[in-house]
Amino acid sequence: MVILLAILLQLVLFSPISPQILEIPSPSPTFTSNSYLQRVSKLGEGFVDRPEDVAVDKMGIVYTATRDGWIKRRHKNGTWQSWKYIGRDTLLGLKVSSAGHILVCDAQEGLLKVTEDGVTVLASHVNGKKIR
Repeated sequence: MVILLAILLQLVLFSPISPQILEIPSPSPTFTSNSYLQRVSKLGEGFVDRPEDVAVDKMGIVYTATRDGWIKRRHKNGTWQSWKYIGRDTLLGLKVSSAGHILVCDAQEGLLKVTEDGVTVLASHVNGKKIR
């Protein structure tokens, strides 16, 4: 108990800094009500099954990886296409590479490259361990 009191006195009386009391700012005013989100249209509703991620290529085509195993894409004219069937529900993120290929992270297979010609596994192991 004496040691704790000595430490407390040391901190209070001989502290090299003078701490200032933290002041918490008052909350910002409430936002005005609006209906902006009421005008949003849901892309792919009824066609895209549980999309996981979205990427857009240089041509403005929207790609998404879905939980039904498809890479689907939305063309600029608004039509959807079931583009490439991967066949697993483990598709996670995707990105468009600088070469225009679709790179897909698959929790089961690893890193995939998807092109018009098909699907290629780019990496399935790192340092001898399977990518999961």
